[in-house]
Amino acid sequence: MVCAKGHRVFETLLSNPFLAKDYSDEQWDQAVRLGRSANLLARLYQLLADSDLLKVVPQKAHHHLVSASLQAQKQRMQVQWEVKLLAKELLSIGVRPILLKGGAYIYANKSAGQGRTLADIDVLVRKCDLSKVERHLKTVGWYSDKVDDYDQYYYREWTHEIPPLIHYKRQTVLDIHHNIFPVLRFRIDIERLMDKVYFDADGVGTLQLYDMIIHSATHLFFEGEFESGLRDLSDMDLLVRELKVEDWLKLKHRAQELRLVRPLFYALRYCRHCLSSPVPDDIWTARDTGTPNALQLYVADLLFTRVLIPHHALAKKPGYRLAKFLLYWRGHVLKMPLSVLVPHLLRKLTRSIAVTKD
Repeated sequence: MVCAKGHRVFETLLSNPFLAKDYSDEQWDQAVRLGRSANLLARLYQLLADSDLLKVVPQKAHHHLVSASLQAQKQRMQVQWEVKLLAKELLSIGVRPILLKGGAYIYANKSAGQGRTLADIDVLVRKCDLSKVERHLKTVGWYSDKVDDYDQYYYREWTHEIPPLIHYKRQTVLDIHHNIFPVLRFRIDIERLMDKVYFDADGVGTLQLYDMIIHSATHLFFEGEFESGLRDLSDMDLLVRELKVEDWLKLKHRAQELRLVRPLFYALRYCRHCLSSPVPDDIWTARDTGTPNALQLYVADLLFTRVLIPHHALAKKPGYRLAKFLLYWRGHVLKMPLSVLVPHLLRKLTRSIAVTKD
């Protein structure tokens, strides 16, 4: 199993920055194009800087890397400031926010937060606190642009979050979750996840390293959206590199406890194959509950290796569109039973046709 050929020009640098010494100007041109499309240019800059390799980068490519890094650094400061403001507001009503994904990596100063960019800040709160959190935030400048009654109903009844909130002045986008995945199809014991959260002196919570990895894996391999798939895979690559030898079985057991073995299996498999992550050979056995059988694995390899790439013409290979289509619908089926999914799709189709006619 290999990743797409064009993709490897960039992927190779992520997994081994020292190969930058041997890159031609043409390869650097491709790497910059691919890195930008994957939202990973700033991360590449950081990896090269950490290895003292920026001096080998051609000037034209260097300008792009520096520009991306400066933008990521600016956003990093904005995220940290925004989280402090948010925590202060929520603590005033007795709620401690738990950061997820990119915001958590940045705030907790994880390696996955270096050069990380994000479109919104993801926060987890207990479901019983959801209403008062939303009400309070709306009194201090946050609003939802999901004004359609059906959209409001869809988010509140069928997903694991409320409609996104936007600050009227700063335009920061906030996603507030009460779980890490929609609970219609199967139930994730969110209390088990929350019981292990670490809260700092400011009342801001972050998941334990194991749970950060498992949540990122669940988001990527169950949601069905892969526009930022390589970035999310790179997040997990950097997170698993923080694990010690004795931590691997603990990670596996934690996924079994949360009943999220399948997405973690895929995450570790494609981290290893696409980014050379140091995943032990023997972490999984054929007897492990939740791991795919041979046929499922064959199909998964055909599909996932075609979408876990920069979404750029240089990286795509035959079957890309079909793989993306099939995985998109797989994500919907995982999130909703057919009795909910079919009416939802019909509603979206009807609305799309109405908009086209207008």
